[in-house]
Amino acid sequence: MFKIGKPAKAGIKSKNVIGHDIEASPYVVTRGNKPQSAIKIDSISFAQGELLVEGWEASTASTTLTLWVDGTIQKATSTHRPRADVSNSMREANASLKCHGFQLKTQLKTLPQQGVYVGWKPEEEHEMRLFDVSFPEFEEESDSIVPYEESIKSEPEFKSSEKMVYASEFLQSAIWRNPDFMKVNAHLDRFGIMPRRSGLLAGWVVIKPGWEVWLCDSEGNVESLDKALRYQRQDIVELFRDQFGQHTVDAGFVMPWPYALTPGAVLRLIAYHPESTQAFEVFSSSPEEVSSDPEGYARWAFTVPTPAEKFNERLNRWEGALIEDLLTERQTYFDSCSNEPEVQILGNVPKAPSLSLIIPLYSRWDFVEHQLLAFSCDPALLESTEIIYVVDDPRILTAISNEVENLYRLYEVPFKLVWGHRNRGFSGANNLGVSVSHGRQVLLLNSDAFPMKPGWASQLSSLLDAYPQFGMLGARLLNPEGGIQHAGMVFFYSSSWKVWLNKHPLVGLAPQFDEAPEGMEVIEKPAVTGACVIMTRDLYDKVGGLDEGYLIGDFEDSDLCLKVVASGHKVGYVPGVELVHLERQSFSALGDTSFRTLVVRFNAWRHTQRWGEQIPSVMQRFT
Repeated sequence: MFKIGKPAKAGIKSKNVIGHDIEASPYVVTRGNKPQSAIKIDSISFAQGELLVEGWEASTASTTLTLWVDGTIQKATSTHRPRADVSNSMREANASLKCHGFQLKTQLKTLPQQGVYVGWKPEEEHEMRLFDVSFPEFEEESDSIVPYEESIKSEPEFKSSEKMVYASEFLQSAIWRNPDFMKVNAHLDRFGIMPRRSGLLAGWVVIKPGWEVWLCDSEGNVESLDKALRYQRQDIVELFRDQFGQHTVDAGFVMPWPYALTPGAVLRLIAYHPESTQAFEVFSSSPEEVSSDPEGYARWAFTVPTPAEKFNERLNRWEGALIEDLLTERQTYFDSCSNEPEVQILGNVPKAPSLSLIIPLYSRWDFVEHQLLAFSCDPALLESTEIIYVVDDPRILTAISNEVENLYRLYEVPFKLVWGHRNRGFSGANNLGVSVSHGRQVLLLNSDAFPMKPGWASQLSSLLDAYPQFGMLGARLLNPEGGIQHAGMVFFYSSSWKVWLNKHPLVGLAPQFDEAPEGMEVIEKPAVTGACVIMTRDLYDKVGGLDEGYLIGDFEDSDLCLKVVASGHKVGYVPGVELVHLERQSFSALGDTSFRTLVVRFNAWRHTQRWGEQIPSVMQRFT
C-alpha cells in the first residue's frame, strides 16, 4: 500500500529545461507587458496503469503539448475542453490569449520515479521548453514501493491530501478510488458564496449509468446534483460524445448552495456508485465571495450562464425568493438607521400648496434647467404647486448642490432640493419626495419629461377632482420626433417568459391616430406610466405608495396602478395633456443590455407573482 506524500523536486539536466513547479504556480511566458503564454496543472493521477494529467493552457499561438515521464517523451492522447473560468481570468492580462483545458493520458507499466513534465514543443527542437510538474512521490509503509498490481488489493486505495469531513454516512463508509474519468467527468465553472449565507454554483457533468454525483463542502454539508437545474451544453456534447454518447444530454447545471461557508472552504464534486459503494473525487473548487447587496448579487448571479428559457425556472425554484429576501433585508437595514432627509429651499415655495410635484434625479441632472425654463412660463403652476427635486444619486449631489442657487436666480422658480443620504431607486425616491410634501395632490414626474405648454399640471389637477372615480391620471407622452410614446398601458402574457408584461399601444404613431371618443376628457385604461401621473396624497398613502421591492427599475408604475384598481378606483388617461419624454436617459449607468434584460425578467416575475391572478380580470374590460 502507498500513500501520497510531499511533491518530489525532480529535474532533468539539460540546457533546454526550465525547472518550475507549475502545479503550485502557473508558468507564464511574457513578451513586452502582456503575457503570451501560460500553463497550469490542476491534477495528476495514476490508476490501472494509466497516467492522467489535467490542467489548462493559454497562448496567443497554436501549441502542441508534450508529456515527459522520467525524462522520456510519451505517446499521449490529448483532449481539449472549454474553460470559461480561465478565459475570464486571463482576458484582463491579454485578450488575444486562446484558453482551454486539457487532459493528457498515457499508459505506464510502473509508477513515475523522478517526475512528470508537461510543456510546449515548437517546431524548432532547440527551442523546446519543459516545465517541471513534479509528480507526488509514493511512500510505502515499508522502505520499498509496492507495485501497482499489489497496491489495488488494499483498501482504501485513495486518500485525499486534504482532510474532508463527510456528514453523510454513505460517503463515510465509501471505498475511495483514484479518479476514473471514463465513468464521471465534471467541472465547476462558477461558485460564489455570500458572506454568512447561501450561494450559487454552475458547471457541467457527464456520467455513465449507475453512478451518482454529490456535492460536498469541507464543512460536512452534502447535496445531490439531482437538485440542480439541468440544461443542454453543446460544447460538452461535442467534447464527450465519443466517450459518453447520449449521456452528454443536459450536461450543464446550475443550483443554489444553501449552506454558509467560512473563508478557505472547498466544494468537491464526488462520484459515487451505490451498488459497489466506490467513490472518487472528480473536481474541487473554492468559492469566490459575492456581495449580499441585492443589486450586487444580481450583477454576479445573472452572469452565471442559463438558457433564456430556463431563467424563469431559476427564479421559481430559488432565486426569485432569494433576491426578494435580500431586497427586504436591505430595506429593513436602511429603515433602522435612516437619517432625516436634508431639505434645501430655494425661493418662496408655497406654504399651503394644492399640488406637490415630485421629480427624482438620478445620473443626469442637467435636465433640471430645461424643466425650470418651462415651469417659469406657467403662472398657475408657480402659484399653487410645490416643486420638489429628490437627489437619488450621491455622485451628482455636490454638482447640483453647487448649482441650484444659480438656477433659482436665473429662472426665479421656487423649489426644494431633497437629499435622502443614499440611492433609493425610482420608487424610494418618489416615496421620499411624497413624505416631505404638503400638497393635497401629488404629481410624479420624470426629470426627462417636459410639458409642451403651460397649464398642464393645473389641467391634470382639475380633472382628478372632476372625476373622483379615477384614482390616478396619466398624460400623453410623445417622443422627441413627435410620435406617441405613451397613451396608456395594457398587459399581455409572454408565453416564452411565462410572465405578464406591460405594453404601450400606438407607440411610434402620430398623435392623430390616438382617437379619443368625442367629449371624453379622461379615458379608462388598465394602467398608465409613472413618468407623469397624478393622485391624491390620501390615496397614495392608503395604497402604500410605490413598491420598493423591485430591482433597480420597471413595473413599479403598473404595480401602483393595480393597487389603485384593487382599492376600488379606475385608472385614467388624459390625451389632452401632452409632454415630451426622452425616456430612460438615466438608465445608461445601470449596466449592459443583457443585465438590464435579466433585471426586467426578475421584475416581471415578481410583478406576476403579485398580480398574475388579478390581471386577466382587469384586461377583460378592455377586450
